[in-house]
Amino acid sequence: MNAVPPNAPATLPAGIPADPFQPLTLAERQNAVSAGGKDEVWEPLSPASCEPELPRGASAVWVYRDEEGRPLCARFRMDREGGAKDILPLTYGRRVWIDRTAQRRDITGWHWKQAAKPLPLYGLDRLAAEPDAPVLLVEGEKTADAAQRLFPDYVAMTSQGGGKAVGNNDWAPLAGRTVTIWPDNDEPGMAYADAAISAMRDAGALIVRQVALPAGLPDGWDVADDVPPELTGGEIAGVEFLRPYLDQAPLAEANVKMPPGYAMTGKGLQFLPEQTGDVPVFPVWISAPFDVVAETNDGDGFGWGLLIRWLDRDRREHQWAIPKRMVHGEGKDIAGELEDAGLNCSISATRYLRQFIASVHTKTRLRCVDRAGWHRTDDGHAFILPGGFTIGGGRRSVVFQSSRATVGREFTPGGTLADWQKQVAAYAVGNSRLALFLSAAFAGPLLDIMGEQSGGIHLVGKSQSGKSTSAFIAGSVWGKGDRDGQIRAWRGTANGLEGIASETSDTVLILDEMGQAEPREVGEIAYMLANNTGKQRAGRNGDARARKTWRVLFLSTGEVTLAAKMGEAGKRAMAGQEVRLVNIPADAGAGMGAFEKLHDMRSAGALADHLRVASRTFYGVASRHFLDALVRDRAADPKALETVVRAIRSRFEEAYVPAGNVDGQVRSVAARFALIAAAGELATDYGVLPWERGEALKAAGACFQAWLGERGSIGASEDVKAIEQVRAFIEQHGESRFTNLTPDPTTGDERTDDRVRTINRAGFKRRVTTQDGTRWEYLILPVMWKTEVCKGLDAANVAKVLRDAGYLTPGNDGRETRVIKVPSEGPTRGYVVSGAIMGGEGA
Repeated sequence: MNAVPPNAPATLPAGIPADPFQPLTLAERQNAVSAGGKDEVWEPLSPASCEPELPRGASAVWVYRDEEGRPLCARFRMDREGGAKDILPLTYGRRVWIDRTAQRRDITGWHWKQAAKPLPLYGLDRLAAEPDAPVLLVEGEKTADAAQRLFPDYVAMTSQGGGKAVGNNDWAPLAGRTVTIWPDNDEPGMAYADAAISAMRDAGALIVRQVALPAGLPDGWDVADDVPPELTGGEIAGVEFLRPYLDQAPLAEANVKMPPGYAMTGKGLQFLPEQTGDVPVFPVWISAPFDVVAETNDGDGFGWGLLIRWLDRDRREHQWAIPKRMVHGEGKDIAGELEDAGLNCSISATRYLRQFIASVHTKTRLRCVDRAGWHRTDDGHAFILPGGFTIGGGRRSVVFQSSRATVGREFTPGGTLADWQKQVAAYAVGNSRLALFLSAAFAGPLLDIMGEQSGGIHLVGKSQSGKSTSAFIAGSVWGKGDRDGQIRAWRGTANGLEGIASETSDTVLILDEMGQAEPREVGEIAYMLANNTGKQRAGRNGDARARKTWRVLFLSTGEVTLAAKMGEAGKRAMAGQEVRLVNIPADAGAGMGAFEKLHDMRSAGALADHLRVASRTFYGVASRHFLDALVRDRAADPKALETVVRAIRSRFEEAYVPAGNVDGQVRSVAARFALIAAAGELATDYGVLPWERGEALKAAGACFQAWLGERGSIGASEDVKAIEQVRAFIEQHGESRFTNLTPDPTTGDERTDDRVRTINRAGFKRRVTTQDGTRWEYLILPVMWKTEVCKGLDAANVAKVLRDAGYLTPGNDGRETRVIKVPSEGPTRGYVVSGAIMGGEGA
């Protein structure tokens, strides 16, 4: 490659034409940028289609490559007189400009131009080839190459532009990596190290250490320079002298202020006691190495903690925001949690560990939360999972904090999205119950966006009908779809479920087998989950403690309904509870339980077995792809996102909600099914669910109609129960507790208590003639109406409901009761109920 003046293009590779006489087009002029007083168009292309050549007069060139080794850009060195040097960028792309002779130049090739920001790091190809190797970060490409030769067990890397341009580089590839930075021995070198440490921590680097430079190095020394012989004594090689400094590099100090006596080395956290007398002291090993990321608090000065990251022995990444209040408990609690999550801790040094957590300080502060899901920050919305996985503009300013290091392991992913789509989601097509539960698993994040309340769906049916299979595949959206993963048991207390609801906020909470629940608590749990908040409790001094809160769409399975389970404890299910947790029959009507389409499986059992295995093999990836798209859309245009969801919900309501005077309870349940449909359709549009458009709508509609059919009315649940209770009383006591006032068919005389004695009488009955024939009419006395017929209900409201339904004949004075003439007793007031309430002739 020939050398050319600065700001001019490098020589084109052979075969690329140029027309220097064609003038710039209007579009090119409108998109032009100013460069040296001349109009210019610059379009960098990456990766490049060919390798760069060393420009004439340059002493070295360093090519920046991607993970596959393709050239992205380059930098070359031009030496000047007096030992000065220039490091200049070289980038492949199209440049259109007018040269000094007023000729138009349009050349695609390598140019002396800067690459597009963010700039790539040097050594990405080596980084990809060594996924488990530690990283050694230095300043400058020459130094990086020298460090790679000296320490081949590391991946040596650098960034572009030095300390002042750290923010222009893309540090994301170092997320989850252990990085040691070796600064140059001068003030600019230390400034570069400080800036790089902050950038790497922001990008999610797992552990960041900084070499403590040995004394006696000349000013400006870097790893590419020889070690002065006076330091080595002339007896050992430079690499042997430098290696211990690398291996024992302490935790980076740019962010962390270590307590006195503590040091974080390559071997882990150590404490060196003060020496007293002539007795030698030795470092106390406390734990394997970890990175101190930030101190945390709730934003109001409470809930302080310490966020740390580490790798277990299988190179899996973990993080834990440790509540600092735990240091004043048993030290073994902290050490036990860390050990359980793969960070080896000394059994005899737990007090040193507690003291370190209590005493270490950081410059970085993060807001801690004890609830998963959406959180608003100054940088926009962030969505956080219990394991610490966070996406969104505010992901760098908020962290999940819990007293357990292993919290969130239910949300770990396994397999690929393509595998999950093929082995799990595809089998829900044509199966309304499975498709409903899969769609519902995506609905949790929409609750906050649409301002909706929590609520639940309960799939009820006999054993081995596919209920648990539906739960397994729904759980696989967020984590392992099994009972040791996302599937929780109903068997537990309301207090215990508060923490689980908070941890699963804005995701999905799946409770299996309601039959195992405590009958006295199941109704309270349904209310609590749907009301978004736990109990108000008092602290030790009597003051109110903060309540746990959440938003969650919860799914449930069982062989009994909520009302039947509560009935085991003699409790009545209230209308509000049955609206918050609605019953869907597991039997889809195809003779195969919850299944309607087998997708070439030999039986429903074979399909259930396949889905059970697949849900615990491929899991957790669908939710992350869905959240990536959802968070992006919410950040870009939240109003447009809401409009899309509302449009889908409107389509559902138009298609499946009956016309007419539909009660608010039915509309509330319909809104939940519509939100589930919208979530499934949105996941389909995002390419997460491999379905045709409309599949989620169809499944939600079929299940809503099944619920409506089981309910039997579009009126209020309380109204339905009122009619059912009066009907049940007449069915049970129509012969025994109602005195017959119908005239004797042989004599025409009215019957009286003297002829037919009624024990424990509730009222009277008589035959009446209507245009549809004859039927019974029941005359119920006021006291019996309130104490027995309407027991547990509002008696006045029951009368109004029956009157509006045409089952109760009011008095001429507008009252619900009317005057009844009873032989031998005279007139009395009572409630006159038509036998039509029985749906036939009656008792």
